[in-house]
Amino acid sequence: MREAIRAELTAAAMRSIDEVGFAATTAGAIAASVGVTERTFFRYFPTKEDAVLQPIEALGPSIAEELRRRPAAETPARALRAAFAVAVDSVTADPVTMATVMRLNRNEPALRGRHLQQQDLWVTALAAALGERLGLPADSPRSRLQCGLMMLAWEKALTSCYEAGDFTRAGDELDAALEESRAFLQVAPLTGR
Repeated sequence: MREAIRAELTAAAMRSIDEVGFAATTAGAIAASVGVTERTFFRYFPTKEDAVLQPIEALGPSIAEELRRRPAAETPARALRAAFAVAVDSVTADPVTMATVMRLNRNEPALRGRHLQQQDLWVTALAAALGERLGLPADSPRSRLQCGLMMLAWEKALTSCYEAGDFTRAGDELDAALEESRAFLQVAPLTGR
């Protein structure tokens, strides 16, 4: 029941933003359109931005849990990529919602700002899970760097899918972004050392 109400509120938020714009959309109007109170809305989402971004942002903890379940023998890069199958599957399962979220995210600075905040929370959760695998502290700069690179590759994959109008390629686009990162990092040393 809880997830059904969250999904209804998310859909209502997206519809409202499409109809009247982001600034004119209020939590009260979103709530009223699905027959709940504004107070109920705030039990599910702290902001209207969170309601819109929920289909993407809710994936972070699931990816971190999947990372914890990956075999210990996998390299950090392989384990992270395998864990991101959770996100790839979610995106490919509902390309229409993903396209709407990406469009709104690109066109509304407040949404973009909240999205970046949520990405930082993903990096924190992923770094903690990766740190456990590597025997490092949860806030290890090494784990945060690796997870931050993964998040940048994911962001590039989503952007590429959005621009092509084809979210079925999310996994391939993620792999291509990771390959670009690998190729970039294999250039000659950047320092004189």
